[in-house]
Amino acid sequence: ALKESYAIQSAYYSLESSQKNLEASKLGLMTSVNLELDVPRYSRSLQSQFNINTGKEEFFEVGNTTLESRIFFNQPIVYTNGTFSLVGSLFGRDQLNMTGNVTRDYYSNLSFRLRQPLFTFNNQQANLQRAEINLQKSQRNYTRAEREIIYFVTSSFYNLFQAKKNVEITRERVNQTQSSYETAINKFKAGLIAEVEALQLEVDLASSKNELLNIEAKFDELKDEFKILIGLPLTELFDIVAQIEFTPIEVNEDEAIKLALENRTELKNYESDITLSSISVNETDSRGNISALLSANYGLNKNDGVFKDIFRQLAEDRSVTFTLSLPVWDWGRNKREVESAQANLKIAMLNKQNQSEQIEKEIRSVLNKIRASKARVEVLSKSVALAQKSYDISVSRFDAGTITSFDLSQLQLRLTDAKTNSLNALIDYLLAVADLSRKTYSNFLK
Repeated sequence: ALKESYAIQSAYYSLESSQKNLEASKLGLMTSVNLELDVPRYSRSLQSQFNINTGKEEFFEVGNTTLESRIFFNQPIVYTNGTFSLVGSLFGRDQLNMTGNVTRDYYSNLSFRLRQPLFTFNNQQANLQRAEINLQKSQRNYTRAEREIIYFVTSSFYNLFQAKKNVEITRERVNQTQSSYETAINKFKAGLIAEVEALQLEVDLASSKNELLNIEAKFDELKDEFKILIGLPLTELFDIVAQIEFTPIEVNEDEAIKLALENRTELKNYESDITLSSISVNETDSRGNISALLSANYGLNKNDGVFKDIFRQLAEDRSVTFTLSLPVWDWGRNKREVESAQANLKIAMLNKQNQSEQIEKEIRSVLNKIRASKARVEVLSKSVALAQKSYDISVSRFDAGTITSFDLSQLQLRLTDAKTNSLNALIDYLLAVADLSRKTYSNFLK
């Protein structure tokens, strides 16, 4: 099941998705290179231009055909939320002017650019932190899925084993009833008992055979469900074998609650949700504050009609821009967005508190189940031996003719009930212990 089941595969792919997302976020902080090619870029249209000969605006047909390449080297700066870029471009174009002549020229450009936001939220660092937190949550969810699968397989295994034992108990009852019926028939033929007693045992035999058929069908159904759970083909044949025994355990309630609160992935994920919500509050709040953007550019370029000359005697291109953004009036929109983000943060904190209380309640409940089922096992295990002894004596008394077939039938039913109840109590105990292990991430059957 930890390899082939649907649940584990689904959890694995979710974990893989988060891992790849974090890797992508980290790779996104490395230098990226993009190349763009216009092969070609063509335009032709009528444009209004001033004609100095006529002294008025006139429309002329103008156009150009351009072959251009652009390459971008971008390097994010995660600690400052800035971006450094190296941009190169090269093109050649044919221009159709208003006189109808076609001219050709070339252009080269190489520039260094810096784009640095100031006094604002660091989105690059936040996105990386979000990816790391989401990966941690996926890893915890995968661990939780493993725990859940272990419990569900354990539970399903015990239920299937219980169904098999019920088949065996019922089959034994059928054999016992068959033997009693044959004895009653012989007695009836010898005139030792009335016909009604033989008929009563015949009815009991038919009833027990019908019950056996139903229990066998239920057992086959549970086997198919178990195959799906652990990832086996439905055509696979198998039998279930176990040597289960009662191993009493003593668990300190406060220690069990402490283990659960320390280990449960749900609480740790809620802590991560609180961190993510806090990031969202800061991010939203920053959009309503003063911010600035520093843009700097230094480049070398050249335009010429001869291709080889565009790399000689390059001209400098410099620019620096400091843009200050001051929110003035937005009708309180950002304030409401911040309040919404803060409400989500409070929900995350409330979820964690509620989950802590739920975990404590779960531990107390499962410990109560362990104590109750433990007491049932101790009592019912003794009742099986007593019921078996009582039934064996009754068979001898029935053979001797001192009790009726109805009395034997009732004692046989009590034996079957005693075995079934004892088995159910033991299974309930083992499942409760397994549930405690699942809820505390600790093994109490060592």
